[in-house]
Amino acid sequence: MGQLYILLALAIGFLLPIQVGINTELAQRISSPITASLFSFAVGAISLTVCLFIFRDPWPGFNTLIIIPKWLWLGGLIGAFAVFGSIISGPKIGLLSLVAFVLAGQLLASLILDHYGWLGFPIRELSLGRISGSALLLIAVVLIHKY
Repeated sequence: MGQLYILLALAIGFLLPIQVGINTELAQRISSPITASLFSFAVGAISLTVCLFIFRDPWPGFNTLIIIPKWLWLGGLIGAFAVFGSIISGPKIGLLSLVAFVLAGQLLASLILDHYGWLGFPIRELSLGRISGSALLLIAVVLIHKY
């Protein structure tokens, strides 16, 4: 079962640069990165709505939505920032540099979140192997962008 999750993660990683390219092309054709981001999220929202009905996931009650911590809504804001930011920065720094810097940011955040067990993740303390592997990836980011 673990291999399925690894393949899923690889598929997501493979598709994200394609998404950036598609969204960037859309932004150029409609002359608006904000509108392109909105359309991207609208198509995603429609797709997830269809999935809700297909998989018959329960819809939360209004009271549940009111009492959950407000900061939990930041996920959508972060997603919008990521889509919009990639649309405007990808063409300026190149797709490979964009993906490398996004990976670097993900590495740094993941090291912190894992180490402290924040946001519900199990604690996975820093180790020489994790720090060394991350440092090597960060060095790769610099080399990718420079050359």
